[in-house]
Amino acid sequence: MEIGFGNGEFLVSLARRHPERYFLGIELSGISVEKLLKRLREEGLRNVFCVRLDAYWAFYLLLSDEAVEAIYLNYPDPWFKKRHHKRRLTRPENLYLFARKLKTGGEILLRTDDRPFLEYTLESAREVAAFEVSWEVLSPESPLTKYEAKWMSQGKTLYAARLRRVCSPKEIPHPQIEEVSAVFPVTVKDLSRLSGLSGKTLRPREDLVLKIFRIWEHGEDRLIEVLLSEAGYLQRFMIFARRVPGGWRLDVSGFSEVLRTRGLKEALEFLGRELNP
Repeated sequence: MEIGFGNGEFLVSLARRHPERYFLGIELSGISVEKLLKRLREEGLRNVFCVRLDAYWAFYLLLSDEAVEAIYLNYPDPWFKKRHHKRRLTRPENLYLFARKLKTGGEILLRTDDRPFLEYTLESAREVAAFEVSWEVLSPESPLTKYEAKWMSQGKTLYAARLRRVCSPKEIPHPQIEEVSAVFPVTVKDLSRLSGLSGKTLRPREDLVLKIFRIWEHGEDRLIEVLLSEAGYLQRFMIFARRVPGGWRLDVSGFSEVLRTRGLKEALEFLGRELNP
C-alpha cells in the first residue's frame, strides 16, 4: 500500500516490478486518482487499485486485520505547526491502526526530509509498542527517485525509517466520529457572499475545520470543492449549490464519496449561516 501516491509514479513502478502482487493506493486528491487510473489503463496494469479516502478511514473500513505486507509513506506532509500535529500521518492513533492491519513481519517504510517529523514518528512507534524500528540517512548510493537525487544535489538531508511489526500493538485511544443516517440539505436565500469564501478556512468548532478551495459556476448553480477536518480525520469532497424556488439548496454532491458524519452535517449548516448571517 502507498498512502498519498501523488502522480502514481512510485506505485506504478512497484506494480511493474511485481506483477504477482496486488497494490492499493490511498489519496485525497481526485486529480491524482484520475491521473493514476489513466496511467494504469495506458500500461495495462491490473494489479493496482486506488481509493479516494483519508488513510485512517481507508484502513478502518476496507482492510482486515493482518492483511497487509507493506505500507509506503513517501514524504508525507510533516504539518510543522504544533497545533496541526494531530493531522500527522504517523500520529499514534494511525500507527496503531496500521499495525493492526499489517501481518507480523510486515513493514511501514517511511521517507522524509524533515528531521523533527522523523523523530515524532519514532516516538509514536515506541508508544504503539508493536514495531522493531530502524532508520538511516540516505546516501547518494541509495536507490533514489529522480526527485530524491535532485533534492540531495541541492543539499537536502533525506531520511528513511523502517517500522517492522513484531507483535500486536498496544491499544491507543482515538477520537470517536459519530455517523448520521442523512446529511439534510441546507437552503439559503442568497449566494452573493460565496465568492468571498474561496480560499477561506471556516471553524464551526474547535476540532472541526472546513477549508474552501475552488468554486465553479454553471448558470445559477455552483460547485464548491472543500476539505473537512473532523477530529484530525480528513474528507475532501464537493458541495453542490442548486437553484430552487426561494433560493439555493446546499448538499454534498452525488459524485462525492463521503462518510456522513455529525461533523459533516454541522459544517454544511455552518456554511449556510456564513452565507446568510
